[in-house]
Amino acid sequence: MVTFSQAPATEPRGPALSAADRAAITNAVKAAEAGTCAEIVVVIATDPCEEGDATVALVAAGFAAIGCAGPLWLLGLSLHAIVVGQAVAFGALAALGSSSRVRRALRIDRLPSVAAHEAAERAFDELDLGRTKARTGVLIHVAVADRHVEVIADEGVHAALAPETWSECVADVVRAAKAGRLADGVVEAVRRCGAALAEALPPQPGLGDELPDEPVTR
Repeated sequence: MVTFSQAPATEPRGPALSAADRAAITNAVKAAEAGTCAEIVVVIATDPCEEGDATVALVAAGFAAIGCAGPLWLLGLSLHAIVVGQAVAFGALAALGSSSRVRRALRIDRLPSVAAHEAAERAFDELDLGRTKARTGVLIHVAVADRHVEVIADEGVHAALAPETWSECVADVVRAAKAGRLADGVVEAVRRCGAALAEALPPQPGLGDELPDEPVTR
């Protein structure tokens, strides 16, 4: 599995995808896959890719709340007061730690590209792109809030195409996103990807059409 990623400088303007955008992307995927045995899946993630950070923050808050029992006991507080103090500490720390704004302000958040990359890898697995018959799945993952675009190609595709193909596809999306035309960029990336796949991996009997053509939004 190989990846290539890049982050656009600005977020796309307006809603990530309209009904017309979805139809255009779906048609582009269908047309691209008609000329290849490979599979292309588009994922548009509109929510920030930070679930892992929030979980870590909650776990850290729990340990901190447990750890404050000692100092509270040294103050001579009753068991009931200590438990109440731990609960208050956990609630306050969890609220602060789970806030993306607070994490960014304190500079303890992971880089958006790291979280978006992990989200892309999860999507690749969850959508079964790694389980096609000839290992020819290609994921175009756009994390809108994180301003991150990534292409993940499975082994069968990676062996047939040069890495430059993916950098060009990413550039298509990035360039259009900067101009507020995200869907147009995705369509162009799908077309470029399809043209390269058609040359390297032409249609074969029994291969292809294993995954949905419609873009997945999250």
